[in-house]
Amino acid sequence: MVDNNLLTKIQCKVKVLGISSDTRHLKKGDVFFAINGKSFNGTEFIDLAIKKGAVAIVLEKNSINKSLKKIKIPIFLVKDIRASLSEISISFYKSKISNLIAVTGTNGKTSVAFFLYSLLKKMKKKSGLIGTLGTSINKFSESNLTTPDSISISKILRDMTLKKINYVVMEASSHGLDQKRLHAILFDIGILTNITHDHLDYHKTEKHYINSKLKLFNQQLKEDGIGIINKNTNHIGYIKKTLNKKKKKIYFFGEKKSKFYIVNKETKKNKTILNVRYKEKLYKFKFKDFPFFQIENCLMAIFALVEAGFSINKLRKFTESLIGVPGRMQLAGITKNDARVFIDFAHTPDALTKILIEAKKMTTGKVHVLFGCGGNRDKGKRLLMGKIALKYSNNVIVTDDNPRFEEPSMIRKDIIGNLENILNFGGRKKAIEYGIKSLEKKDILIIAGKGHEKYQIIKNRYYKFDDLKIAKKFCK
Repeated sequence: MVDNNLLTKIQCKVKVLGISSDTRHLKKGDVFFAINGKSFNGTEFIDLAIKKGAVAIVLEKNSINKSLKKIKIPIFLVKDIRASLSEISISFYKSKISNLIAVTGTNGKTSVAFFLYSLLKKMKKKSGLIGTLGTSINKFSESNLTTPDSISISKILRDMTLKKINYVVMEASSHGLDQKRLHAILFDIGILTNITHDHLDYHKTEKHYINSKLKLFNQQLKEDGIGIINKNTNHIGYIKKTLNKKKKKIYFFGEKKSKFYIVNKETKKNKTILNVRYKEKLYKFKFKDFPFFQIENCLMAIFALVEAGFSINKLRKFTESLIGVPGRMQLAGITKNDARVFIDFAHTPDALTKILIEAKKMTTGKVHVLFGCGGNRDKGKRLLMGKIALKYSNNVIVTDDNPRFEEPSMIRKDIIGNLENILNFGGRKKAIEYGIKSLEKKDILIIAGKGHEKYQIIKNRYYKFDDLKIAKKFCK
């Protein structure tokens, strides 16, 4: 898939020291890719790029204009600048990873990726992770993007190669796939967890959203690659119809007649025991302190590894000792009256539904939920999430998430609409304090929406904010 011609052409004209698409990070000797965004035109930054030491400019053919005639450094025109950026980045920042795994889906992709990474570590494989939780080679470094830009991905893969890592697990967001950040990468395994309502502020239609996800299988999967798809997801008929199965192994997980599915389960206190059928044989799995939706995510990861050649009997020995995913149904604390507080990243209607149903199974007390919605994001899900919270919990507190450039009170108003018995509580920290102090014996509070995040975005600034730390403090 990678075309080295552009890099070769540029290197024939100038000495290339790096690649950049952002003048804030551009260094002397870089080739500058003038990419157009939603609110800016890449050509507007060409003069600044040259002042900072850019040695060549890459433009999309339809971006050419008269003012560019004054430029004295080489200009290269391409048909698709985002695809070209991915290709040249992978070519320049050389990497050689023998096993690449990508996970996409509305909900669960972070968990499946984390379980894959954890299981590979337990199998003594040198592994790396790129995703919502950050990048991990030896330890995690934070990231604000589920799927980083093409240049960052290429540099990370190069660094992982130098560390002799041979398994890399990567989250593939719909934005990342649509914007061709992964265009030059072919994956050995692709996994789809599910598709539910999200990101329609960007994709506009559900069809575009689904098709963006399916690029992982139709364009980014090796010809002899393995695809794992959750058969229980919405739109499964359309997904099956749209998949390009030519020379690719696509397997389904979840329902009977799938290659890998749960036959039955039994719960004893904090343990869950399951019988799973694979290739007409039953295997017993044990999990401790795991909600059922996380068990399903873990089993998807195991299914993928088994199809890649790992022993199912070895993998199932690790499930009882696996740690939970940061910010995913993570226990923040237990109050003096034995109420529990959990942190979860649930920020879509489907995820919120699942987490509240799960919480109900875990207690004889009441279920409380505290959440908000992000500003400048899909407004269509706000009222829907308000209705879900009211339906599946006993008490609802609507507060602020990452308001960005929207007025927080207006976002809360959108969530609540005409619904009754919902507490409108501005200021997330005070809302968390109130929510925890309101708990009675055996109650559960779910603090949803931000999960592992360590910040709150207000306008264009990132402020330190950690749901887990704040909740722990008030639990004491």
